[in-house]
Amino acid sequence: MDKTNQPDIITKVLHYILSCDTINLDEVLNTDKTMNQIAYDFVIKVLENHPYEIYYSQSEQAWRTYLRDETKPNKRKAVKRKSKENLENYLVNYYLEQCGKNDRQSITLREAYKKWLIFRRDYCSAKNKTIKENTYDWKKFFENSTLAEMPITEIRPVDLIRFFRKITKDRSFTYKRISGGRSVLNGIFTWAIEEGIIKHNPLLEVNFKSFSYKPVEEQVDNVFTEQDAITLLTYLQEIENDPYALAIQLFFYLFIRIGEMKALRWEDINWTERSIYLHTQALLDNELNDDLSFASRKVVISNQMKGGTSRGYRKEYLTDEAIKILEKARKLNPTGEYLFEPDGKLMSTDRFNRRLKKYCEECGIKYRSSHKIRFYCASTAYDGKNLATISKLMGHSDISTTLHYLRNVDKDNDRMKAFEHLGLGAKSK
Repeated sequence: MDKTNQPDIITKVLHYILSCDTINLDEVLNTDKTMNQIAYDFVIKVLENHPYEIYYSQSEQAWRTYLRDETKPNKRKAVKRKSKENLENYLVNYYLEQCGKNDRQSITLREAYKKWLIFRRDYCSAKNKTIKENTYDWKKFFENSTLAEMPITEIRPVDLIRFFRKITKDRSFTYKRISGGRSVLNGIFTWAIEEGIIKHNPLLEVNFKSFSYKPVEEQVDNVFTEQDAITLLTYLQEIENDPYALAIQLFFYLFIRIGEMKALRWEDINWTERSIYLHTQALLDNELNDDLSFASRKVVISNQMKGGTSRGYRKEYLTDEAIKILEKARKLNPTGEYLFEPDGKLMSTDRFNRRLKKYCEECGIKYRSSHKIRFYCASTAYDGKNLATISKLMGHSDISTTLHYLRNVDKDNDRMKAFEHLGLGAKSK
C-alpha cells in the first residue's frame, strides 16, 4: 500500500486509534513516529493479518481476495475491486467496522455513560448545569455498583429491578431522588439505541411504582410569613447604599427567580407601562471537559428561560413600592447595564443569600433562602381563584408546579363543596 495515495483511509484509521476503547493510547503514542506513520503502520498490520491472498485476476481484470462468511458453502465470499488500492481500502474499512462492532458489543454501562456525557455536551441542548447534575446522580447510584461493569448489551430488565429494589428497600430515597438516577440510565440506553448498540431500552419494563420510597413531608412552614416579610422589608428600608438590600426588597414584589433577578437590565423596564420584562437569566456555567472534569465556573447570560418553554418569558407589574426600590437602585448604579451590580459585577447568588441571612438574623426572623421568597409571593397572592394567573406570573408551564409553591393556604378554597354533588347530590347540579 502506498501511504501517499491513501489520505482518506489513514485519516479513518487515525480516528479509530484515538477513539477505540480497546487500544492503549499511551502505548501507541510512546514512539518517535508521527500519528500518520502510526496509522499507516496500523493499516499495514491489518492487511498482513488478512488470511487470504490478494491477487490480480487477468480473466476478470480485477483485484481479488476473500472474506470469511459462514453462510457460504466454502465459508468465504469473494471480494474484488478494479484497483489494488480500492481493494485494500475496502478490507481495512471492513476490519475497522468489525472491530467497532466488537468494541460496541462489549461496552460496559460505565463506558457508555462517559460517551453519553460527551454526546450530551456536543449534540444536545442540555445545559452544563444539568450535565453536572447527571454526574452527581451517576456517582450517587452507579459509580460503585456491579451494574456499572456489566456490558450494556447484557443488562436485562430484571437486573434493573433487582438493583432499584435493593437501594430503595430501606426507604432511604424519595421518589424524586431516584428519578434522577432513572433519568441518567434512560439517557444512556436511549443513546445506545441511537448508536445501534442495543435495540430496546430495558428501563421501559421497570415499574418504579413497585419500589419503596422515603415519604415527603409537606413543608407548610418552610416559607416567609406575611409578618416575616413586613418585619424584613421594614428593616431593609433603613439600609443605605447596599444593592443586595434593594434586590432582596424587589424580590418580595415580583414572581421572579434569583437567576432572572441577577440578569435584569435597565432596558427591560417600561416606566410608562409600569412593567418589567423577564426574558434572560444569569447562570453559573461549568463546561464539561473531554476528560469528564468540569472547567472553572463562569457567569453566563442565557436567553433560554428555566423550563424551556415560552411561559418563562413574561411581563410583571411594578407596584409603587417596586418603583421606589428601582429608583433607589438607579441612583446607586446610574451608568450600569444591569439593575444590581455590586462592585461593578453581577450579583452572586451565594452572596445574595448570605446577605439575606445576615439581615434576617439582625431583624429577628428565621432565615429562608431567596427561593423561599417565591413561595411567599405565590402563597400571599393566591385568593382561591387566580391559580392560572399566578402560574403564568411564576413562569410555570404546568399548574401542578405552581401548586407546590402554595403554602399555608387552602388550595381547595372550601373543602365541603367537594362533597356537595356526590351520590344523590348530583341531581342538584
